[in-house]
Parts: sequence; C-alpha cells; structure tokens
Amino acid sequence: MAKEESPSTLKDLQELQRKLSLLLESFQNNSKVVAFTKSPVGQYLDRHPFLALTVLVFIAVSAVPVGIFLLLVVFTSLAALVGVILLEGC
Repeated sequence: MAKEESPSTLKDLQELQRKLSLLLESFQNNSKVVAFTKSPVGQYLDRHPFLALTVLVFIAVSAVPVGIFLLLVVFTSLAALVGVILLEGC
C-alpha cells in the first residue's frame, strides 16, 4: 500500500511547483524568448518539437568538445608560460 505523504512533504512539493511555475513564467515573458517564438524559425520549431529537441541536444553535445578544447588551450598556454619563466630564470 502507498504510504501517505506528510504535510511537510506536500508543502515542499507545492513550494517547488510554485517556484517552477514562476521560473517558466519568467522565461515565457522574457522579451528575447517572445521575439524568438514569433520569428519564422521559432514558429517552425514550435510546429516540429522533435526537430527542436534534436537541435537542442546537438547544441548541448557539441558544446562539450568545444569546452574541452578551450580548456586544453588554456592549460597548454599556462604550461608554456611557466616553462618560459623557468627557462629564462635559470
């Protein structure tokens, strides 16, 4: 049998639902989001949700290798800088 939820759990869930609805409302009322959804691209993606999800996943997945590459560039530059300082200091 299902255990009944305590009043504090229900209160926490209602608070979470209220915060989530406020967050979604703030996204929907954002002027940039409204402008995008009224654009032809936004309307097309609204009519094709699978394509919108595919584009979103593609952007998220492609950001990971770019981030790793940029970290590699930063660490390589720091290593080269430390190497130059150590070699010139001797």
